[in-house]
Amino acid sequence: MDFLKSAITSIAAKANSAFPYTSGEKVEFRNDTIWNIYHGTRRSDNTPCTIFEFDINAQRSRLTIARNATKKLRTLRFPGVIKVLDTYESDSFIYIAAEHVVPLDVAIQNRVVLNDEVIKWGLYSIANTVKLINVDASSIHGNIRQSSIFITDSGEWKLSGFEVLTSTKDEDPVIYTFGGLVPEAGRYASPEVAKSGWDILKKQPHDLLDSYLFGALIFEAFNGIFTTSDQLQSSMRKQIPSELFGPFKKLVQQVPQQRASVKQFVDLGRDISRATPGSGFFRTDMIALSESVDSLSVQSEYEREAFLKELQRVREKFPPGYLRLKVLPELVKCFEFGGGGPKVLAVMLDISQDMLPEEFQVAIAPTIVKMFSSPDRTIRLALLESLPKFIESLPNKVVNEKVFPDMLTGFTDIAPAVREQTVKAVLVIISKLSDRNINNDLLRHLAKTQNDEQPGIRTNTTICLGKIAHNLGPHTRSRVLITAFTRSLRDPFVHARNAALMALAVTVDIFSPEDCSNKLLPQICPSLLDREKIIRVQAHKTLEAYLAKVYAHAATIPDAGSAQPINSAPASLAGTSKPQESAAQTAGDSWAGWAINGFTKRLGVDDEPKNHGVPSLTTASERESTDSSLSSANATKSVGNILSPALSVTRPSSASSSLGFGTTGGAAKFEPVEDDDDFGWGGFDDDNTISAANGNSVVPAEEDDWAAFDEPTRSASTPARPAAKAIPADRTAHVSSARSPPTKTTSTTRTTSGAKKPMVTKSHSIAAHKEQKKKESLFADTGANDDDGWGDGW
Repeated sequence: MDFLKSAITSIAAKANSAFPYTSGEKVEFRNDTIWNIYHGTRRSDNTPCTIFEFDINAQRSRLTIARNATKKLRTLRFPGVIKVLDTYESDSFIYIAAEHVVPLDVAIQNRVVLNDEVIKWGLYSIANTVKLINVDASSIHGNIRQSSIFITDSGEWKLSGFEVLTSTKDEDPVIYTFGGLVPEAGRYASPEVAKSGWDILKKQPHDLLDSYLFGALIFEAFNGIFTTSDQLQSSMRKQIPSELFGPFKKLVQQVPQQRASVKQFVDLGRDISRATPGSGFFRTDMIALSESVDSLSVQSEYEREAFLKELQRVREKFPPGYLRLKVLPELVKCFEFGGGGPKVLAVMLDISQDMLPEEFQVAIAPTIVKMFSSPDRTIRLALLESLPKFIESLPNKVVNEKVFPDMLTGFTDIAPAVREQTVKAVLVIISKLSDRNINNDLLRHLAKTQNDEQPGIRTNTTICLGKIAHNLGPHTRSRVLITAFTRSLRDPFVHARNAALMALAVTVDIFSPEDCSNKLLPQICPSLLDREKIIRVQAHKTLEAYLAKVYAHAATIPDAGSAQPINSAPASLAGTSKPQESAAQTAGDSWAGWAINGFTKRLGVDDEPKNHGVPSLTTASERESTDSSLSSANATKSVGNILSPALSVTRPSSASSSLGFGTTGGAAKFEPVEDDDDFGWGGFDDDNTISAANGNSVVPAEEDDWAAFDEPTRSASTPARPAAKAIPADRTAHVSSARSPPTKTTSTTRTTSGAKKPMVTKSHSIAAHKEQKKKESLFADTGANDDDGWGDGW
């Protein structure tokens, strides 16, 4: 028993290996055929197919017509006949593997996909196939019915049911002997066959039986299954369209000699003149378009444009599968070889929108990738514009190795439209590119387009950089963007400058606080005074974003805590309250007050004078009054010096005096640094920043706080004040008493030119003279310079 089971398994395995297809789910439909139908796949590539199975043991009496169907399907290769992939016969079964199809009976159950125009289109295809069988093959089909019609994945109607298909030239015609073996043959038999048998066919034209059966098919397609032949003779057309009802009645005439042939029916339906009543019913948009699909590649440009226009108009009438599986392959061939151009490409991509990525990669992707290298600029431009429609369907490897290298030629194309569209396409393709392609080839070409002669291309390059900023490598991102954006800030085209400011605003999170403060803020500020209002408004918004980031970072910096605050009072004056303080005595009230206090600290002068061990001869109240007068006088004169137009900021040098300042220093200078990186962005130096106004680099200040102050603006009517001469070290302790006025106090008034002029009052007293003497002695004791001396030098 085990041996018999093993033998049966071995035989089945050999049968399966000889028929390389796998049967799947069985198709349930009206059982008026000798075949069991299954959905199947081809084992080699999993291609879907349909498998027809005939059980020899169960239907041995019909074995002859099953073998006749297999033979005729293999040899009769008409366009409207289902395509046979393979056949196989064993002792128990006959298998036919065909293209993937669905019985019309199953499709008719869903009337949504079969409207009147689609049914006409399908009937036209079947009628043409029957015409070919009757006329060209001189054969009788003899089994035209709903169960013999199948619909492909593309929505086309195909003919099968070749069980009794017989050629008039056959020596032993099958239909005459076995016509009655077809299931339900009596219901579909023509009146003469029902009356006289199948032999009557030998005495009449061979195509009249198929005419009657095709009329029955028309009735079933619109009204469903009929039960008796009397329904075909009824004058009630029911769902049959009015223009088709008259020709239908001619097909189902009771008298064979009065019956129209299928060829006459097709010719009547295609009659252009419509001279005959009821003619032209096959002149529909779908039929006209489907007939011209196969000749699309050889059509003239005018004919092709007319076809594309008509396709766009009626495409919604076709089944989705027809456009994808029938029209699209012809469009692809026309685009690649027939010179279809951008219009064909647009229709191709519209049809492919509903395709799966795997289908797209097989049907369209190879042609599209190939056409990126086309010398035709219109095709390359159309591909760049259409890139968003198909980029997601292309694998990353294909994009990096085939599409991107051809796309790079667009950056240097002589046509500005191609260069601009190439820059725009970067935003679409960036997610597919590798880091190497982004940070090398792409950035190198974007650097060139940022210097393009076309202002629109320069603007779009800046916008592109702002949007792909997060895709750049983290090691080069900041350096590249700073150089690119600051370069655009100097662009004469207003929209390019505006794009740079907006790009800076959206990429603020990329830059470090140090870069924001040292490199970007100095470049944004000149745009606040741009001649264009939109630039000034955008510069203000961008500046606020960067200041917010800098302030937030500054708040996190810990205080060193190693030095006493500049404005802190001496220990000897702690707890002493004063009625009021000048701006120079309060650090933080203004930048001038901060400068005075800082300068006093730099000179080494304490708030409370030292007597070098000599006991003070004044009381505490007199000493407090003296300190207050001294501080007020020094603050007044210092503020006047700081705001004086003749002041010039000096840098400390190794040859400076004991006070810590050089006596011959001039104004701080700004030396330009040329941008020498041509098209690249790699030459940006961390120690320099690019000026947005004139393109010069600002030389960074020394660590000395004072060197950071700029020279105040000088009035045109105010003469420059000469720099003070150096004071010998051995005379610094004795010059103040000889140069200071004895008893006059001064205040300032403003002249017509805007400069301050000292005004002398005579309301002084001997007490004030004594206080001035005390002040001079204090300066002499401490060894500090006189007022005019340090003021001129600062």
